Amino acid sequence: MQALASKDVGAEYVRDAAWLPHLYDPRRDSLTFAYLPRDAQRAVTFLDPRFIERSAESGSVQIAQLPASDIRDNAGPLQFIFHTGFCCSTLLTRALDIPGVSMGLKEPAVLASFADYWSNSRRNVGAFEALSVTLDLLSRPLAPGETQIVKPSTIVNHIMPQLLHARQDAKAILLYSSLDSFLRAIARRGVEGRIFARQMFRQFAPVNPLDSGYGDEDAILFSDLQVAAQAWLMQISFMEQITKRFGVDRIRVLDAGTLLADPVSTLKQVGAFFDMNLTLERAQQVASSGIFREHAKERGRPFDVAAQKAQYDEAGAAHREELMMAKDWARALAIRCNAPLTLPETIFS
Repeated sequence: MQALASKDVGAEYVRDAAWLPHLYDPRRDSLTFAYLPRDAQRAVTFLDPRFIERSAESGSVQIAQLPASDIRDNAGPLQFIFHTGFCCSTLLTRALDIPGVSMGLKEPAVLASFADYWSNSRRNVGAFEALSVTLDLLSRPLAPGETQIVKPSTIVNHIMPQLLHARQDAKAILLYSSLDSFLRAIARRGVEGRIFARQMFRQFAPVNPLDSGYGDEDAILFSDLQVAAQAWLMQISFMEQITKRFGVDRIRVLDAGTLLADPVSTLKQVGAFFDMNLTLERAQQVASSGIFREHAKERGRPFDVAAQKAQYDEAGAAHREELMMAKDWARALAIRCNAPLTLPETIFS
């Protein structure tokens, strides 16, 4: 499919919900769109350039070219799933792809564009308006009556306040796993996981720093899992602030262990919190479907709760000494920084 060439190109991209906003350019105050019908979204791991390079893309469309009345007319309900990483967020988002009820958007790259914008010194007076427009575009349902549920990547976490202010009607689930689970997930991924942990730390340190007393020169002395623990603490500390700022009417906390242990009740409660028409029978159908017996990021690979526990146990045995050291150190750091080591679960409140 070729990019649309209509004179009224902005309106065409707005009216067809399969054209997702893909990237934001703050210098031009413009959006690029990617053509991703439901089946295409299901087929890719995430909605970012690594996975959608074969999708048709629009040219750059300035925000001013997009008709405000059409955006308002086509917008629908929008909710969020924020997460700490390695905590079943992709699984939950896939489970919420329920035709006629909801659709889960997995880490749309356009939100990373805005996160990058708010991480640096560039300033554009129209950026917040552009964010509002983008969220309204993401909220367009692919079928009548559906709720769009956006799971941003972790690099977007620091702009949770902007996202929630831009869509005053939106609610959010804060999904997390324990420090121990997070560190085991990093360790078992080998070099790739350790590099990822340092990337997370680099992303979070400027925007969600801990009052640790450590300077930049100390970072080289930390082990990979100490760095990972700091990245996790930065996220949990910020999420605690978010829960206090917005309250349970708009924010609910979910432990990944609860989702795995009782997917039916969890899905039903998420649906109720998000004001979705998700019946108990439909939640049971989803929970018993192949989604919970397949690896969330690797289609066709068998994976379930038992396999997840086996991975957890194997990582604990293989990295026992390093994990114990990192967790002890992180607990001491949490006390020093007045950072939480857990969040009270409120999804069933």
